[in-house]
Amino acid sequence: MASRGKGRGAVGWAAWAPIGLAAGLIGLGLLSLFYRDFAMVWQPVPKSWPNRPELATASGLILLASGVMLLFRRSRPWGAALAAVFVGLWVVVLHLPGALARPLELGGWQAVCESLVIATGAYLAGREAKAGGAERIAVVAMGLCFVVFGLSHFVYAAFTTSMVPTWLPARLQLTYLTGGIHLAAGLAVIFGVQRRWAAVAEALMMTSFVLLVHIPRVFAHPNDRMESTGLFIAITLSSAVWTLAASGAARQGR
Repeated sequence: MASRGKGRGAVGWAAWAPIGLAAGLIGLGLLSLFYRDFAMVWQPVPKSWPNRPELATASGLILLASGVMLLFRRSRPWGAALAAVFVGLWVVVLHLPGALARPLELGGWQAVCESLVIATGAYLAGREAKAGGAERIAVVAMGLCFVVFGLSHFVYAAFTTSMVPTWLPARLQLTYLTGGIHLAAGLAVIFGVQRRWAAVAEALMMTSFVLLVHIPRVFAHPNDRMESTGLFIAITLSSAVWTLAASGAARQGR
């Protein structure tokens, strides 16, 4: 956890952000075990892989184990390391080859960045208040991902708007607004301009997506596996960003 004297806010974020990470990873793990399948589009494992159901079960057990270890401070570094390495493999093996094959298609980079944010958030959760060179690289990587998220809101505005609850007014404008916040937060994190508060703004916005978009969609479609998977991914993503806000490396950019 954050050391004394680092600020009450940072201590508060550090207290619950790993718990959110744990909840998201445990949920994803349980879904993989129940369906004997990988995490839908977030783990695009080819259908042709041999022993695919067994591998999916193993994947679910890894996610479940990492989440459970994140719940407890004594085992948290091990759970964080396991999650960071395992989800990092999603980035390198499952998403990055497709993005590099079609480098001008933003959707591929969006997929890379979603998994990368989770992996780097898990890494920072295990490093607690440390702020070395590796932590700074992780922070900048997250900032770059926020920029990609922002660009996606503009490039895929129609799809993003379709995810905005219909009861909200000016849905297209909200799509552009949230895209702008992604972009501004990402640039601030990259260049160290009020880095911690930029991360807080990003985390608050992504948490609002969980509350306003994903939870209602799961209640509306309780048997839809895609909606449940999307909820746990959103919880894990938002918690990863809260972990960034609490990190020692983020506090360097004031």
